[in-house]
Amino acid sequence: MEQFKEKLKVETGITAILCVILLLFSILGFAAEAGLVELTPVTGDSHWQSMWRGMISGASFGVLVLMIIGLIRGLRALKDDKKLKKLYIQSNDERQIQIWTSARATSMQVSLLLGLVTGLIVGYFNMTIGITIVAVETAHSLIAFGFKLYYSQKY
Repeated sequence: MEQFKEKLKVETGITAILCVILLLFSILGFAAEAGLVELTPVTGDSHWQSMWRGMISGASFGVLVLMIIGLIRGLRALKDDKKLKKLYIQSNDERQIQIWTSARATSMQVSLLLGLVTGLIVGYFNMTIGITIVAVETAHSLIAFGFKLYYSQKY
């Protein structure tokens, strides 16, 4: 249980740092939209630039809220042994681990297939974007293959 507690302390610290970074992104997006800071994408008209700043603000704020919930849950568990034990059991549940592992594997396969199809279709309309999508999917495949080799050696 002490190892889990130390792991949770590290995770909580990292989450706190990421919360601060996301808060800065969110504030930066809101300030840019309000005209306090100059932050505009290189291309696009004012409508696109405003939409992009709004997306930066909203996405970072939404993820920030989720991370704060996780941060609070971790801090509460560190203070209360019952909550720590409950979180330990929850994070080591083999059934949930298997479900998440299967879901991630399937979602990666679907993502790669849809990405390649998208890249091929988009290539008929814009070659640069098509090649970019296919390159990203190729990198994604190589990274997955690298992790497969790594975990094959590890286990």
